[in-house]
Amino acid sequence: MTPLTHLIAQSIWRLPETLSKDQRYLYASLIVLGAFVLVLGLIPVLQTLPPRGRRAVIVTVTFLAGLFFAAEFFLPVDWRSIFPKDDPTRNFLTPAIQPAQNVLQIIGALALGLGTYGLVRLHLRNVVQKRTQWGYSVVLLVAFVTMATFSIWNTLAEKELVKKTPFVERGFSILFDFTLVQLDAAMFSLIAFYIFSAAYRAFRIRSVEASILMFTAMVVMIGVVPLGAYISYTLLGLPQGPAPADADLWTRILHSAGLPTIANWVLTTLNAPVQRAIEFGVGIGGLAMAIRLWLSLERGVT
Repeated sequence: MTPLTHLIAQSIWRLPETLSKDQRYLYASLIVLGAFVLVLGLIPVLQTLPPRGRRAVIVTVTFLAGLFFAAEFFLPVDWRSIFPKDDPTRNFLTPAIQPAQNVLQIIGALALGLGTYGLVRLHLRNVVQKRTQWGYSVVLLVAFVTMATFSIWNTLAEKELVKKTPFVERGFSILFDFTLVQLDAAMFSLIAFYIFSAAYRAFRIRSVEASILMFTAMVVMIGVVPLGAYISYTLLGLPQGPAPADADLWTRILHSAGLPTIANWVLTTLNAPVQRAIEFGVGIGGLAMAIRLWLSLERGVT
C-alpha cells in the first residue's frame, strides 16, 4: 500500500494530526459550512421534485444510512494492510461510528425542535381560533414558556455564563422538584389503578389456567414481601436457608417449602425462561420492523 492511500485510510473519518490548531479549525469550519450549504441547496431541489422523486431520494438516503451500520458490523475486522500501525481489530468503517452517532444526536435535536415548533403552532392556533377547550392550550403554552425560561436560565447559571440568583434557583426548584416531579408521581399512581383493574380481569377464575395463574401470582406476591417470610418462618416455624448436604428428603422439603423460596424458584426457574422467550420474540419483531424501515416498506415513509 502506498503512503498516500494509507494516509487517506487513516484520516478519512477524522482531521489529519499533521494540521496545526488554526488549520484544524479552518478545516472543520469548511466542512460544517459545506454541509450547511449542501443541505440548503437540497431543500429547494426536493421541493421542486415530484412526490415520486422525493420518495426516491428519501428511500436512497435511508437505505445508505442503514447500510453503513450493517456493513460496519458484518465486514471482516482484519485490516492490517490498511491499518498496519493502528488497531487491527477494526475495519475502515469503525472510526466513523462515533461521528455517525454524533450526527444522529444532531438530527434528534433538530427533530425535537421541529416537534416543539409543531406543538406550539398547534396550540397557538387553538387559542387564536378559540377552538373547543382552548383554555387548556393557554395553560400548556404558559407552562411551556415558563419552564423553558427557568430551565435555560438555570443551566446557563450552572455553567457560569450568567449570574446565578436566588430567584432563578428557587423558581427552577419549585417548577421542577415540587411541580413536575409530583405530577409524574401522580400520573404513575393513576396508572397503578389501571394495572390493578387489568390484573383483576386476568385473575378471574374462569378456567383451570386462570386458577393456576391466580394461585401462582398470590404465592409470588406474598413471597417477595416480608409477610411471606413472617408466615413461613415465624408462624409455621419452617427452617430457613438451604438444607444441609446430608439432610434427608423430608428436611429438604421443609427447607424448600417457605414462601420466599417458592417465590424465588418461580421467578428464576419458571418466569425467567418465559421472559427470555418473550424478549426473543420482541427482538425478532424489532428486527423485522427495522428491515422494513430500512427498505422503506413502511407506509409512513411516503
